Amino acid sequence: MGRSRNIINSMIESLKLHIGDPLFLYERYRIPPSEIEGRQDVKKGRIAMYELDERVNTRVDASRANLSDQRYGIDISVPRGYAKSDASRGELPLLDIRDKILDWAAQVDAGGVTNNGIFTFGYESSGGITRETKYVTTTLVFSALRDLQPSQTNI
Repeated sequence: MGRSRNIINSMIESLKLHIGDPLFLYERYRIPPSEIEGRQDVKKGRIAMYELDERVNTRVDASRANLSDQRYGIDISVPRGYAKSDASRGELPLLDIRDKILDWAAQVDAGGVTNNGIFTFGYESSGGITRETKYVTTTLVFSALRDLQPSQTNI
């Protein structure tokens, strides 16, 4: 398997253990919130982690890319309440999961979890909450220092 795949797989498994709720669906790709609406396999919610943009920040030798700033997105979707219901079914449970993910990000040993595929993992920003017919969704953005020369760290 490729290094990028290993990073995503190991980080989402670590997050899954931290959340500790088997009714959540954990995926490794982004889909627009509107596409979640028709799915039948999302029970309590969906958490998805995927790569965003990457920028090389350190070059060595003949300008070989050595380290990069890699950004990751984590989407959170939970079922929302029906018409005339308040945020207690939808937005507030989504915020609870958001806080659990931020707690995980603050304490996760990214280097240990990914076998030094990434060295750091930190919260960067979030988008607003999107309310669709069945689900509410938000995206959290994280940044990581990624090793592009795995031969140096024995990945």
